[in-house]
Amino acid sequence: MLVPRPETELLVQRMLQLVTASAAQVADLGTGSGAVAIALAHERPDWLIAGTDVSADALAVARDNGARLAAGRVEWILGDWYGALEGRRFDALASNPPYIAGDDPVLKADGLRHEPRGALTPGGDGTSAITTLINEAPRHLIPGGWLALEHGNAQGETLRSLLVARGFTHVTSHRDLAGHERVTEGKLAT
Repeated sequence: MLVPRPETELLVQRMLQLVTASAAQVADLGTGSGAVAIALAHERPDWLIAGTDVSADALAVARDNGARLAAGRVEWILGDWYGALEGRRFDALASNPPYIAGDDPVLKADGLRHEPRGALTPGGDGTSAITTLINEAPRHLIPGGWLALEHGNAQGETLRSLLVARGFTHVTSHRDLAGHERVTEGKLAT
């Protein structure tokens, strides 16, 4: 089971503050258990929300959770990041991608040992999924659309640099309850 954490609540809060339109299209990329998509559907019933995941098992969990908590309000799509959304554009994109470095000892901690490794780390330095999400976002956002990403507590500076290099403005990182930068967002230039 994929466990939502307080940092993910921060991601949801940021999406609710960034997208002020009563009707919007939002995608949760790598939805896992569906926590972000379901929370957004619950808070904004008029939004059209898509939740994607490359794992059929994770998507089955998300569908089950969605059936109980947001019946019929999230479109669940099997596919890798943007591959599931070809030709579609959104007002906002959110993701809590795998971001832990492949050799980080935290992966052996009791709280994470039973979670799918692919949901936690892409391997290497932990930034490959984040880089893909940032680089491909402009093709899937409307002008002025937002991208918000949860990340490791030492990755904020990297994300801000990647977002600015890709043409995003209003790039900001937000701190979690422990004071660590955990969510970074940017607005696609119009």
